[in-house]
Amino acid sequence: MAGSTWEDMISLNSRAETVQQVLGPVRDYLSQDVGEVSWDKSRISLEWAVDKDPYPIPTTEQREGYYGPNHFNYWASGLRDYCQLIEWVEQNKIRSNTILDIGCASGRLIRHARNNFDEVIGCDINRQHVDWVGRYLDPSIKIFQNTSIPALPLPDASVDVVTAFSVFTHIECFDTTWLMELRRILRPGGIAWLTIHGDRTWRDIGPTWPLYGALTAHPDYPRYQGIKDLPEDRLIFRWHAERSYSANVFYTYEYIKKIWGRILPVRDIFPALPFFQDIVVLQKT
Repeated sequence: MAGSTWEDMISLNSRAETVQQVLGPVRDYLSQDVGEVSWDKSRISLEWAVDKDPYPIPTTEQREGYYGPNHFNYWASGLRDYCQLIEWVEQNKIRSNTILDIGCASGRLIRHARNNFDEVIGCDINRQHVDWVGRYLDPSIKIFQNTSIPALPLPDASVDVVTAFSVFTHIECFDTTWLMELRRILRPGGIAWLTIHGDRTWRDIGPTWPLYGALTAHPDYPRYQGIKDLPEDRLIFRWHAERSYSANVFYTYEYIKKIWGRILPVRDIFPALPFFQDIVVLQKT
């Protein structure tokens, strides 16, 4: 439906209808596996993961273009990121009853999380993603649409693990407010597993990186280009659009430790995990 509404200021595609098109399950695309996306197969074998996931794969458009026509790599990228998460969770003896994936999109991660967690919850600001997950993935997965306002309709101390991939990389306002909300819903000992654009991202970014094209097109970028170290603790490239999700944000590790760490102590920072971003692990004490 044409035209924007007030909801589009704090969410995306509020009036859109779900596209009634899906691909087959990952088993139909095993021929696309040429080893480009790998994970710890001693933890989760390919055969086991494929058998456990009979659900459709979203089309390239429904997953915002990620991995282009290689549907296996899209699926495997979610399994890779999930294996890295669950390995850390198990090694650090984190309770794994409930997981919430913020910015879950069309279920790249949460389609795998249901194999280890009793309760799997996903949310996204894009109504089309929420409808797709609700229509096509495992019905045990709870899914809802959130907004860019830092408020989640979940009880206090009800979640063990929060994940957010490519979310805080776009939060131009209220990053600390969001962290306070995560602190509220996490159980004591629970963790937030968040990706950021950090010092390493800024230093290593180049033409092959997905972020590069959009960043270099921003009118403010040329005055920073060539500067090796992040020139500000929190550097924001805001696209002046009347909608949510319209900025690229970089954080120094020092900012993460000094500012974010006041709200949720920093347990770990993993550069280049996944490749173009960094993982920050925060834990509620």
